Amino acid sequence: MGKKMIDKTIKIDLTKMPKSILEEIKELERLNDIEDWFSYDLKFYELESNSKGYVIRKQISESDYKKLMIKYGGY
Repeated sequence: MGKKMIDKTIKIDLTKMPKSILEEIKELERLNDIEDWFSYDLKFYELESNSKGYVIRKQISESDYKKLMIKYGGY
């Protein structure tokens, strides 16, 4: 089995996340499990873009945004 993209050590309170972000996370976890890195990268960019919009609209905190980026994107 290859390298996994998700850092499971980072904890995020998902109860405060918008539904669309939760759906993107679920898909990222599925793609990670099947090691489909091409689709994972595409979905991660979608998560990144949508999450930025939620931060701008103050629907998620900048701290949660940063945790999402580190946990699912490695940065």
